[in-house]
Amino acid sequence: MSKLDLNDWKILNQLDLNSRQSDSEIGKKTRISKQVVNYRIKKLIDEKIITSFAPHINIAKLGYSIHKIYLKFKSLIESKEQEIWNYITKQDNIVWAISCSGRWDLIFGIVSKDIEDFDKTLSEFMNKYSMYVAERAISVFNKASLHHRKWLLNETHDTNWILGGKTEKIKIDEKDKKILKLLNENARTLIINIAEKIKISSSLAIQRIKKLKEQGIIGTFRIGLNREILGINYCKAFIYYQNKTDEKEKKLLDYCCSLKNILGVSQSIGPWDLELEFEVRNYDDFHNIMKEMKNKFSLITNFETVYIEKEYGLSFLPKKLN
Repeated sequence: MSKLDLNDWKILNQLDLNSRQSDSEIGKKTRISKQVVNYRIKKLIDEKIITSFAPHINIAKLGYSIHKIYLKFKSLIESKEQEIWNYITKQDNIVWAISCSGRWDLIFGIVSKDIEDFDKTLSEFMNKYSMYVAERAISVFNKASLHHRKWLLNETHDTNWILGGKTEKIKIDEKDKKILKLLNENARTLIINIAEKIKISSSLAIQRIKKLKEQGIIGTFRIGLNREILGINYCKAFIYYQNKTDEKEKKLLDYCCSLKNILGVSQSIGPWDLELEFEVRNYDDFHNIMKEMKNKFSLITNFETVYIEKEYGLSFLPKKLN
C-alpha cells in the first residue's frame, strides 16, 4: 500500500466529494494551506494514485438508457481477450466495462436512446466474438446510487448521487455538449480554458455548468483511484431475492448504503435483483460483509461475486452525444 499521510487522505476525500473544488476551497475544509494542497494533488497525480477527474453525469436526463452485458468466456487466449477489450473500449455507445474473475469474465454497459441502437451495438459485438462466449446475461438498468468513498477517512455520513431513474429528454445545445465533453476529459479543467475552447465568456461557462447541475445532468465530480497502488480490491456482488416486499427491500437498501466500503447500489431488471460494488482492503473483508448481510436479511436467498481486475469508463457519457 502506498504510504500516504493524513493530509493526503483528507485531500483525496474532498476530491472524491467534488474534484472541481479549488485548492483554496479544499484547503479551508481540510485546514491545509492552498500551496500544500496544490503540491499534494500534483504529487498524487505524478505517483499515479489519482488516475482521472471525471463528472458524474446522469445520462437518463439526456434520454439515454443503459443495458449491461455479462459474459463468461470459453477457450480464450490472452491476446484474444485483449482484442475484445480494445474493441469494446473504442465503441461509441459502450461507456463502461470491467474485466473480472468469478461468476463473469467481462461486463460492459451499452447506452442507447432506443432498443434498435442497443440491439445494433450488441449484435455487432456478438457477430465478431460469439464463438468465444460460453454464457451471456443481459440486464436493463433501472437506477443506482453511487457513493462517496467513506473508507477514505472512515466516515459514517453517506453522500451519494443517483444514476438512472426516470428517462427524460432535457434539451442541451452544442455548447453544453462541448462543456460536458471537456469536463469528461478532465473535470478540473479551468473555467478560463473551457470558455476559450467553446468561445464564450468565463461567466457564461460558469452559468452553463451551474445549470447542468441544477438540471441533474451533472451530479458532482469524482476521482479515479489506482486501487492497486492503494492496496484496494474492487468487487461486485449479485443479490437474489426471495419473498420480496417493498419494506424488506428498503431496509436492505438502507443497510447497503450505510456500509463504509460501498461504492454502488444498483437496481436492474434481469437475472438477479440487486448489484453491489465494494472497495475493500482484502477479499476476506468482502466475504465477511456479504456473509453478515445474508445472515441479517432473509430477503437474500443467494449471491454471486466477481473480483474486478480492470475498469474502463467512469462517467457513463457516450463518446457521441445525440
